This record gives sequence, C-alpha cells and structure tokens, in this order.
Amino acid sequence: MLIIPLILILGTAYLVLNYANGRPIFSVPFSTEETAKTTAPVSGTADLENRLKIANQEIKKLRNQASEQTNTLKVKEQEITRLIAERDQLKQVPEEDTTQGENKKTKQATVTDVYAEMSPKEAALILNELSPTEVAPIIQKIDAGQQAAIIAKMDAKKAAALTQLLATE
Repeated sequence: MLIIPLILILGTAYLVLNYANGRPIFSVPFSTEETAKTTAPVSGTADLENRLKIANQEIKKLRNQASEQTNTLKVKEQEITRLIAERDQLKQVPEEDTTQGENKKTKQATVTDVYAEMSPKEAALILNELSPTEVAPIIQKIDAGQQAAIIAKMDAKKAAALTQLLATE
C-alpha cells in the first residue's frame, strides 16, 4: 500500500529536479557526451567576465535612459510653468479689455476724422472695400453733407446696403 504513493513521490521528484536543472523532463539520468558538452563551462572566469560586461553595459544603458527621462521631465515642467503663467496672464486680459475698449473708441474717432478729411471720391473708393457693417460706425460720425457726398461716390449696391444699416440704427 505504501509502495504506490512512494513511487509517485519519487517520480514527481525526478521530474521536478530535471525541470529545475534545465534538462528535458524525460531525460536520461546519466551524463552523455552531448549533455557534458553543453553543461560544462568553457572557463569559469571568462564566463563571469562576459556576464559582468553585459551587466555593466545594461547598467550604463539604463542610466542613460534615466538621465534622458530626467531631462525630458525638466523640459516638460518648464513648459507647464510657462503655460500656467500664460494662462494666468490671459485671465487678467478681460480686466484690461475695458481700457482697450476706450482706446478703440479714440482710434475709431481718429479713423472717422481721417475719412472726414478725405475727398468724398477717395473715401468712397476705400469704403467700397469694407463691408457695410464695418463702414456704418465710421460714416455715422461724419457730418451729413460729407456722408451724402461719400455715399454718392460709392458702389450702388454697397451704398444701398449701407443706407439700410444707417436707417435701422
């Protein structure tokens, strides 16, 4: 009765030991010429030196990769801080827009003055290139006589569209 479990245990131990030693599972339990050639070390120190060289090369390679990743990380951190500063600056822009709006009004008044000083023919040539929605705020600030002269010299279709815009405002 004890013989069957004992045989199973010995068989399992044989298989495990063969597997652990890197031999095929069902190998011959004694050494042959072929197995002796593959398992016998060429030279103990030469093999260790080769393994050491390979390990040192791998260490150098990993250190280079680590330094490259560190440099990449530093660059990304700088980019993040730059983007955060840019975001903060853009958050402040709406507060500054109110002062820019006043500056635009003075610039627009200056543009209006320029068109008021031009001859109606020259002003009409330039204003023909703009859309009626762009022309309307400029021409509204010019006196009525100058407006009439400029609109008379403009393209008929643009003058009609501009007149409609001026009439609705």
